[in-house]
Order: sequence, then C-alpha cells, then structure tokens
Amino acid sequence: MTPETKEYIETWTERIKGIEGDSLNAVFERFSALYTLHNRLYNESYRILDQSGRLTKPRYGDHEKASTAIIEYLSAEIIANGLKKSGNMPDLESIATLIQNNIFHINLADGVAKPDFDNHLMNNLRSNDSEILSKAALMSIYNVRSNMLHGEKHFEEHQRLLLEPLIRILQTLIDLQIESYKYKLHAIE
Repeated sequence: MTPETKEYIETWTERIKGIEGDSLNAVFERFSALYTLHNRLYNESYRILDQSGRLTKPRYGDHEKASTAIIEYLSAEIIANGLKKSGNMPDLESIATLIQNNIFHINLADGVAKPDFDNHLMNNLRSNDSEILSKAALMSIYNVRSNMLHGEKHFEEHQRLLLEPLIRILQTLIDLQIESYKYKLHAIE
C-alpha cells in the first residue's frame, strides 16, 4: 500500500466517523463517503495486482476494477466468508427481496430498468457459490453508485431500504481490504 493510500484511508475513515445520525441526508452521505474510500481501495488492489503481474487480462474497465479486481486480490472465499462473519447475509437477502418485489431496479440503461439483469442479480445475491455471491454484492454496490452518480437515485425516504444494507456491506468490504493490506505488509516485513 502506498503512503498516499494509507493517508487516504485515515482521512476518509475520520470523515466517515464524522457523519452522525440516521437522517436521509446522513444515509446518502455515508454511502457516498464509504464508496469513495472503497473506490480508492479497489484501485489500490488493481495497482498491486498489476505491479505483481497477477492481472488476468490486459485492460479493466472501472466496473471490472470494482468487482473482478477485488475478487482477484482478496479471493471470492475471503469476501463471501467476510460477509457471512460480519452478518451481511440478511443485507444481501434484503437487496434481493427489494429487486424481487420490484421496489428497486439496480440495473438501469439510460434510466430504463433492465429486469433480466436485475433477476440475474437477485438470484446471484442468493447464491451459495462464493464467486457468484461476491461478484453480485460488488456489482450491486457499483450499480447503485452509478445510478446515484448518473441522476437515477432520487433523494426520497424509501431509498434507505436499499442504502442501509449496502452501507453495511460496503463497510465489510472496506474492512476486508484494509485488513488484507495490513496482513500483506506484515508478511513482507
């Protein structure tokens, strides 16, 4: 991990701790701040994989860095086990149920729902296969962030139904990545 990334983690961790309360504004702010840190960490994972010659293909788009690179760096088993140990399985089921009941569409193209993709995601969020489950969790986060960034996520109270479980999942993923960096640094020393 670069010294810049270490400092980034420290400053954003403090920023996240400073977001208090459970107002809708705080929920949106917490998700955005956590995603910002997550973004830095998945790019760090990609950088480490690239420098060590462990990338499985020559180019990665941002969505692949946000999903595939993290899985390649940590492993699907570590992610799935981390989600289980942190109590995130009900969060994943909650998101799957929101999709199933047509409360939220996670996969959008120019604001238009893609139900086939959502149904696939819903099933993958319920998978017992570590690889499928890990990628589904990561893609849920990435797609919701994309929806927010591209003006498809309205600032309405019912959004907390989706954002709160994603916040808990994001925190687990961030913790797994940070712990992995620390462990790998100690293994090298």
